[in-house]
Amino acid sequence: MSRITTVAQLEAIIGRPPAMVMMKELAELDDAGRRMLAIAPLAGFGYRDDEGRPRTTVVGGKPGFAEVESPARIAFATDVDASGPVSFVFLLPGVGETLRVNGSVAERSPGRIVVAVSQVYIHCARAILRSRLWDPVVPAAPVPAVADGPLSAPGVAGFLAATPFLIVSSWDRDGGSDTSPRGDVPGFVRVIDGHTLVIPDRRGNKRADTSRNLLADDRISVAMLVPGRTDVLHVSGTAVITDDASLLADMAQGAAVPQAALIITVERAELRRNQAVAAANVWDRGNRVDAATLAELMALTTRQLGVKKPALRRLSGALAVFSRLIRRVMDATYRRALEKEGYGLATGTRLGRPVRVIDVIRETPDAVTLVLSGADTGFAPGQFYTLIMDIEGRTFRRAYSATSVPGTDRLALTVKRDGLCSTYLNDHARVGTEMRVLGPSGDFRVADPAAAGAEYVLIGAGSGITPLMSIIRTVLAASPDATITLIYGNRTEADIIFAGELTALRDAHPGRLTVHHVLSRPGPGWTGRTGRIGPDHLIYLERAHYYICGPATMPAAVREALTGLGVSSDRLHEERFTSVPAADPEAADSEQAVRTMTVDNVGEVVVGAGQTMLDAGLAAGVPMPYSCTVGSCGECRVRLLRGEVRGIVEDGGVLTCVSYPLTDTAVAITPAEPGD
Repeated sequence: MSRITTVAQLEAIIGRPPAMVMMKELAELDDAGRRMLAIAPLAGFGYRDDEGRPRTTVVGGKPGFAEVESPARIAFATDVDASGPVSFVFLLPGVGETLRVNGSVAERSPGRIVVAVSQVYIHCARAILRSRLWDPVVPAAPVPAVADGPLSAPGVAGFLAATPFLIVSSWDRDGGSDTSPRGDVPGFVRVIDGHTLVIPDRRGNKRADTSRNLLADDRISVAMLVPGRTDVLHVSGTAVITDDASLLADMAQGAAVPQAALIITVERAELRRNQAVAAANVWDRGNRVDAATLAELMALTTRQLGVKKPALRRLSGALAVFSRLIRRVMDATYRRALEKEGYGLATGTRLGRPVRVIDVIRETPDAVTLVLSGADTGFAPGQFYTLIMDIEGRTFRRAYSATSVPGTDRLALTVKRDGLCSTYLNDHARVGTEMRVLGPSGDFRVADPAAAGAEYVLIGAGSGITPLMSIIRTVLAASPDATITLIYGNRTEADIIFAGELTALRDAHPGRLTVHHVLSRPGPGWTGRTGRIGPDHLIYLERAHYYICGPATMPAAVREALTGLGVSSDRLHEERFTSVPAADPEAADSEQAVRTMTVDNVGEVVVGAGQTMLDAGLAAGVPMPYSCTVGSCGECRVRLLRGEVRGIVEDGGVLTCVSYPLTDTAVAITPAEPGD
């Protein structure tokens, strides 16, 4: 494998840093550096222990944990056994830029270290933005199989698959230390085997401090973070730099190929809870740096231009007045650069599959059918999908049954006005509207709609017709002689969804489709059945399978009546439309506090205020099971080992997609089966 062994080879690939980049390097803390230290609650910390072994960890726990004794000295509380050269990367929640500080241990006493500062540098935002550290997405990287070696330790491979961000420490020929941030999409750290990792080196400011140091001293240490988790993965060993074309091509992001890569021979890999990360609570959006402070920092950093170049002092002072505008310009520049690299706003994987509305059909004044392109239509008739939509800056998920025939290039979902999301779709969905969809999901289905001689009795009320309509359309098209009896309840004749099509299908398939409408508030000209669906409206067919769908208690009442008629339980299929628990903005403090969820054999996850246990787990890269995400399918059930939650808890299991912790909790992903 091709290796880079000289500075000349390295600079031939990455170039040399621009003068403007080097002008940002200072010998001591200026106003901007001191302000960043006052805000930063965490820092990556690179050091060598008393035995000379390279180490990287995360220190801090609260804003201002690093005390500024003078522009050339900082102190902080820690129990690490650091000596000699050390280095930091200070992190500011919600901010892309980081503060890098290099120096050496000047004093050490029990629980405290004083560092003499020799170099200060504000690092650009690319690493944070690439990783989306403060705005995580659902990781998509598969967990690699690792048979042996340090990387086979419990939880390590899963953490590597989820991490989008790491802090890497290296040392130069004279022993000087440097700690730098690296960020990318989850899974960017590649596992070659139980002893070997590869980290891509993407384009940046061309300082290449880590690579330059490795040419002189191959020892390296790394600390890796996953948003939402309180544990940190510590890795140390030796590293070489490669520009092997095939390896780099395999790590391309879109069309952008890394310029080089670090190959780490791992001697130690340890995953453990980090007290500083837990105490700092950096994953809570409420702890992010506010806009006013960000503008202040921008003004201070702009003035840095005049520190080394007095000729620029007047210009830098004038530019500081326009700090907010400069911030917006810089953010736009970063976004354009990342989009060219293949990142953009869609970095990573968002929950669900993107779909587009290609037709809107008004069924009744309060019901609309949305025809979607881009969905997986390999469903069984009767199943549902989960629509993910953004309404006024908030993301909502709601389940809607398919009403179309499976296996086509279009998916039809029919939505009756009832609640915020269904009302929004009725009033605002248009051709071209884009959403995301999960599914198909659900056990309410006809397994073999083409079966000859089958008999079905379908019983629905209101929007309960939606999965039944898919069954009707599919069975009539697929089976040569199956018969269907539909008993359909509504308030008024105007509320009957698919009224015209049901009549047309009945007429087109005489003897195969029978339709009985039941109205609870019939008009004066109505001659059909009346009341609410009950025993008097039901029929008994010895061979038929019964499918029941409706709101609230209707399915249970119909099931009880059918059981009384002699229908066996194996021929009864039930779907109930219910609302699921949601975060309550007016809830008690116990429901709005940040909690921890310990996942058995994985680690500790931070669950933010108003966040479901599922969302927190997925955001933290935990392989949580799920399907519908709205509490209907049961796929997200896990075993509740400890703690209290508000949501759906039954038989020792909790449906994480609709459950919120009231206390710190512990769960096991191995599901609790109903009845355990």
